[in-house]
Amino acid sequence: TSYVKVNLVEFEHPFFSRVWHGCHRLNAQSPLLSPAARERIRRNGGDWPVDWCNPESVRDNLMFSDFIVTLTGIANISAATVHAYKRYKAGDVLIGYEHASLLYKHPDTNRLKVDHNLAHDVIMQRGGGGE
Repeated sequence: TSYVKVNLVEFEHPFFSRVWHGCHRLNAQSPLLSPAARERIRRNGGDWPVDWCNPESVRDNLMFSDFIVTLTGIANISAATVHAYKRYKAGDVLIGYEHASLLYKHPDTNRLKVDHNLAHDVIMQRGGGGE
């Protein structure tokens, strides 16, 4: 078992300063991919190979059994340091899906609202191809 840092492409939400959204790109530098997969991406000019654009190939090229997400922040009221920790297994990852948007426009007021009931919902990514 080894622990490696995973770089995030996006790490904040454009509308909310206290909502954190992280996105990791599977590329030639990703520690989540096998060495052979990273080399193939390098030989392909840094692009994901077209024949890998399906859930089975994505899963076949991943190289982790589980990963841990840790967050550290400061509580607004007490100014105390707070921590969160979540361990995910490889089977927890849904290939071809993304988190559903929590934002919607209220039909009567046209104001943006947040639906917290959608916090754990996922939807198929654009272009389809989910497992």
